[in-house]
Amino acid sequence: MQQLGNFLLKLWCGALEKPADEFKDWALSEVKTLIPFDSCAWGKGRWINETPVVHHIHLHNLPGDFIESWLHIQHEYKLTRDVAAHSDRTFNVDMASEYQNTDTYNTYCKEYRIEHILGTGCTNPDAGLLSMMVFHRSDINLSFTETERALKEIIFQHLLEAEKINWLTNLPNGFSAYPNSSINTLAACDNTGLLHVAMPAFVDICREEWPSWKGPFVHEDVLKSAHDQSYIGASIAIRMFKMNELTLLRARTKVPADKLSTRELEIARHISEGNDYKTIALHLDISPATVKTHTSKIYLKLGINDKAQLAVELGKLCN
Repeated sequence: MQQLGNFLLKLWCGALEKPADEFKDWALSEVKTLIPFDSCAWGKGRWINETPVVHHIHLHNLPGDFIESWLHIQHEYKLTRDVAAHSDRTFNVDMASEYQNTDTYNTYCKEYRIEHILGTGCTNPDAGLLSMMVFHRSDINLSFTETERALKEIIFQHLLEAEKINWLTNLPNGFSAYPNSSINTLAACDNTGLLHVAMPAFVDICREEWPSWKGPFVHEDVLKSAHDQSYIGASIAIRMFKMNELTLLRARTKVPADKLSTRELEIARHISEGNDYKTIALHLDISPATVKTHTSKIYLKLGINDKAQLAVELGKLCN
């Protein structure tokens, strides 16, 4: 128990301290102090016609061609379906016994030196995101024990949550423009729109706009707006920031200031900071008369008539 406690403490500290691109390999290396293994595939995906489909796999001590080889034998690899279908349950599989005389064992397992497997999966009931983590051992005489299987079952959700905390800790600088925002309204997707992380309030806000939306992809309307880095809908607003290979999404309920154009919003921020027309004009390389015209339109759109009210309306963009 002490060893488990030490591991969990170190895991959560690492979630706050490690760079996002190093965290998974670091965490898996720490897992080996509890459950020795040789390689791991940590994947995310979804269900299609009652079949689990993996869209992204982090490979630990495995070559890049592993994914392509796995796709070739996926049709007879029932372990994937078993792991995906039984949320939070860990399967301990002897591959020689389970897949003897099949392509899975004779080619895939032999090529990647996989003799024993500990596989765990779960599906997020809100966003429909499927997460799976599979440990491999290469020594045919060294199977995983029941104690190790039970231990993997315990730490699996800790690893997923620690990954989420690590991601939140490594938010891009763009998020600093929203200091009052709750991290609970955030999500991240890849370039296909597949959600890798979706906080509970993000899901709730999206369902205000699209009641039948279930994930695990962001709604197609959001994808279509990705080039604008924002989506303004009937009842919600989503801002987007590029974060390496992922896109960070921040959702909130729509407010009156969402009516403003990019230029109007830029001018509105200057006005709320107390800058006069000449200063704003010089900064934006436009005429003071143009600034004055924009200001009148801004006040009309928001139904206000002074800087104090403007500051209040702009503040709602940051909540």
